[in-house]
Amino acid sequence: GRYAARDFGMNYLSSLEPGAVIFTNGDNDTFPLWYAQEVEGYRTDVRVVNLSYLTTDWYVDQLRHPSYDAPAIPMMATPDVYAHDKRQFTYFIDPDTTRINALAALKEAYREDARNHTYGLYEFRHPNMYIPVNGDDMVASGRIKETEREALSPAIDLNQTGNSESGLRLSSMIAIDMLATNAKDGWKRPFYFAMTVPDDYYLGLNPFMRSTGMAYEVGGIKDTESSHGQIAVNTDKAYDNIVNKFRWGGLDNVKSADDIYLDETVRRMVTTTRSAMIDLAQALYNDGITAEAYYLEDSVKMTPEKRKETEEYIAQRYARATEVMNLMVEKMPEYTSPYGIQIGYQIADLFGRLGAVTGDKQLSDQALAIAKHEIDLYKQYMLYIQSLSPAKFQSLTRIDRYIFDTYFMQLVQLYVSLGADPEETIKELAAQGVDFNRYYRNHNEG
Repeated sequence: GRYAARDFGMNYLSSLEPGAVIFTNGDNDTFPLWYAQEVEGYRTDVRVVNLSYLTTDWYVDQLRHPSYDAPAIPMMATPDVYAHDKRQFTYFIDPDTTRINALAALKEAYREDARNHTYGLYEFRHPNMYIPVNGDDMVASGRIKETEREALSPAIDLNQTGNSESGLRLSSMIAIDMLATNAKDGWKRPFYFAMTVPDDYYLGLNPFMRSTGMAYEVGGIKDTESSHGQIAVNTDKAYDNIVNKFRWGGLDNVKSADDIYLDETVRRMVTTTRSAMIDLAQALYNDGITAEAYYLEDSVKMTPEKRKETEEYIAQRYARATEVMNLMVEKMPEYTSPYGIQIGYQIADLFGRLGAVTGDKQLSDQALAIAKHEIDLYKQYMLYIQSLSPAKFQSLTRIDRYIFDTYFMQLVQLYVSLGADPEETIKELAAQGVDFNRYYRNHNEG
């Protein structure tokens, strides 16, 4: 009864618009997608592009041909550019940092004489690139709504000057080629990165990506908050994909942990799915908070129709955030796969904030119960770690030290902020063996 590999693979595909291209990287965000397409015949309009394979000439060549319902991916590169392992890596030997169109930079890099004569290596002369953004094309192709046109940036920044490798792998160069060629052709196809692709592979596109579920869509709207490591969320697309299209791998059909076995890899994918849902719920909550602040400031100036519209929008955002969180708890219950570090805290915190803004006591009580459950779980870590000798304590992993030094107290503080009595909480945990003296000492010394 465990269908996690198939269902979670389908969830990646369900996060995509028709005719999409999605960049993946590892086994778990690639092979389940291919299985869903090849065996189940699901979303064969999508082209899955594995960045690990994109370093090989034979794989790049495959992408120039159609596959099932997915047309070939247009690119400027021709086989003579990459055949026989040519341009496996192009170096920033003496780069010109002038900002230029990505297609112009690629055209020069693809020249047969694009070798540095001193070192005999293929050279990438213009790493500071950009892709122009045409608003008419973006709207016509459905990449953005007409109402989002004003938020578009004039160009997508692709400055590779400061990358850690001082050059471009073939996979990065071809990925940039595909994106730039697609933009030139009118953004006919949406491009995405699977959310499990490491940040280093995003080509610096983080500010220009928005989550649509289990994937990040590349577009022309720049998010200023992405510098903090958080990818923005396209709340409407992500909500529709997650609530109406996601599958749950069999976790939604079991009544206890004994009914299903989830190995470490599947548990990680459960955590990834939960993270995507928390990100969406958080973004919906933020939409509501922002609209409410605007409403409180300007409601007097609003027409009755505008006031009603704003009130309905605020209520909808909070309702949808609550729906997503309840769906996560229902479809992927904690007893099938315990919440990972930070996940339990985030869930309790968000339920608590939703309870506060909506006045729904049931949500507030749920937040309190989840926080208490997480404290009871991580209390066991605390008691074990306290029992270790100094030598054994020094051998703890970074995560174990984080639980001991920081995370457990964060959970206790959250529990208290949600309404628990602070003195009773500390007294109860101390009676169970948790030593709080070290925190007091550290605080006083600090």
